[in-house]
Amino acid sequence: MKNSNLHNVTTSGFKTPDNYFESFEADLLERLNEKEVIKASEVSGFTVPDDYFKTVENTVLEKLNTTTEKPVITLKPKSTFYYFSGIAASIVLLFSLVFNNDNITIDNLETELIENYLYHQDYSADDLATLLKTDDISVTDFIDIDISDETLDHYFENVDTEDLIFE
Repeated sequence: MKNSNLHNVTTSGFKTPDNYFESFEADLLERLNEKEVIKASEVSGFTVPDDYFKTVENTVLEKLNTTTEKPVITLKPKSTFYYFSGIAASIVLLFSLVFNNDNITIDNLETELIENYLYHQDYSADDLATLLKTDDISVTDFIDIDISDETLDHYFENVDTEDLIFE
């Protein structure tokens, strides 16, 4: 059927026999009055054993109450694991403290290591100045210093010019 002809359809397409609705009620009542139809509906085809509904509850409860002993698996508690790991950690700590002969003093540290640490920290010149005591610094420390030309050249080659400008 083409879409262009859909608006021209006048019938629904369903057909009923002649005088169907007039004779339907009479045919229905005639069938209900027949004894064979009623007898056929009385027998469902299913049969129930005798005293089934009286004993079904007891049989279901008996099947549910049958409990069999199942093996119980005991799990090792985690506290023993923590106990032994604590002992192992304390032994390792004891050996690391007793047999460690690295005595770190200020003399063992390199100057460059300390400078790098202070450079990477957010300290200003004022913060570092507060750490110095004026009693430790004397004028004679700066008078008789002999700095070679090579050291000065090396210093000026490695220093940025922006570091030399004071605010």
